[in-house]
Amino acid sequence: MDRRPPLSAKPSFAIIGAGIGGLAVAAFLARQGAKVAIYEQAKQFLRIGAGIQMSPNAMRVLRALGLEPLLRKVGFEPPSWANRVWDTGEHLFELSLGAQAEQRYGAPYLLLHRGDLHSGLFSVVPSELIRFDKQLIDIDRRGAVHGLRFSDGSRAVADAVIGADGVHSRVREILLGPEKPRFIGRVAYRTVFPTALMQGFALDTCTKWWGPDRHIIMYPVNARRDETYFTTAVPDPEWDVESWSARGNVADVRQA
Repeated sequence: MDRRPPLSAKPSFAIIGAGIGGLAVAAFLARQGAKVAIYEQAKQFLRIGAGIQMSPNAMRVLRALGLEPLLRKVGFEPPSWANRVWDTGEHLFELSLGAQAEQRYGAPYLLLHRGDLHSGLFSVVPSELIRFDKQLIDIDRRGAVHGLRFSDGSRAVADAVIGADGVHSRVREILLGPEKPRFIGRVAYRTVFPTALMQGFALDTCTKWWGPDRHIIMYPVNARRDETYFTTAVPDPEWDVESWSARGNVADVRQA
């Protein structure tokens, strides 16, 4: 017996992961009238992460969701991207952004805290579509639909499953088998801190300092410029910690 739904029926989508990608695709699908359910393993929404850069092509996507006014209000629009020598501060080159980038590409270039972008996406997805505390265990094909099983014993079905569950994706593992992330020999230290800690030193744009085998990037992450993002990527031959939030050693950062 053919159990496929008739072509006139709207398909149902199960989205695994309520991060930036999962929420964005859910918002677009819901606007098209699709049946959508988002399953997120976290128990609640938290403002986590660090700085994130939103280029004009990404902003045009977010504009379609009605998020541009909010992101302009909370984000920082840098006039340029400055590039300097690591030890002397000598100016190498500058990439013009601000009004010039918007005129050329049709949308702004914004610097944000990832949590503020995430919060904005939550605001355009109906809350009843999001199921928290849902850790995916398995997917099984049932004719034309897919059955989902979660760690709390609950189950769900959907016509299509979209994996948006990050680097340790359970969806990818179910489809393609286990695969450990491959270490590429570089480690990133990153943090967001109160700008006041710089004691009067203020960044008025996004700045990158280039070194022989490493770099530092700093920029404000909100319109008030009271929070600053810092990151550096350095070579490291051995690293066995798999985490986005492992605590770093300040001495190691200074040495880097």
